[in-house]
Amino acid sequence: MLAISQTIFLFFFPACLSILKQVIFGTELTHRLLALGTFLFCIEQARMAVKDLQKIRDAKKQFTDHRLEIFYRITISTIVIELLGFYLCSVWFGWGAIVILITQIWFNLFANLKIDLDSDISLQTWKITERIAVLSADIGGLILVILWMQGIASDLIAWGLFGMVILYGSIKIMRRFKLSYISVRSS
Repeated sequence: MLAISQTIFLFFFPACLSILKQVIFGTELTHRLLALGTFLFCIEQARMAVKDLQKIRDAKKQFTDHRLEIFYRITISTIVIELLGFYLCSVWFGWGAIVILITQIWFNLFANLKIDLDSDISLQTWKITERIAVLSADIGGLILVILWMQGIASDLIAWGLFGMVILYGSIKIMRRFKLSYISVRSS
């Protein structure tokens, strides 16, 4: 049986390649910018899928909490529909982006569990109030993609969405760096 990371790689890699092809061979700058942002987001979502599935696997070894099964189902459905969105981007970019953003909203609305692996594995309730900022960004991104598809301020929206992806990625990288720095200092 393939490891989680290998399986996710096999599913996400072709989608990433088809999006990268649009970055390289796209004709409009706005389309190429959105494709680049989506390409980077696809890589990050593949990483998050691996991370979430590994956390669930590890937590299931210690806990028999029904919330884990619900979280697992939400995670799997998010990954599957998100993959459909990434693949759809290679045919109808805007519609694929809409599907991807809807899956982000879906996950952030219904995934109400956090699996913390810092010291010991613990399950924590993830309150909706803690997710408001992320949900707002997801909804804002969805609105911007719809406006971009309508041709309303395409250049500005493309740069804005690209900036949102870069900001999201930067926050993720800084969090990883901060966590690794903290773990090195504490050991």
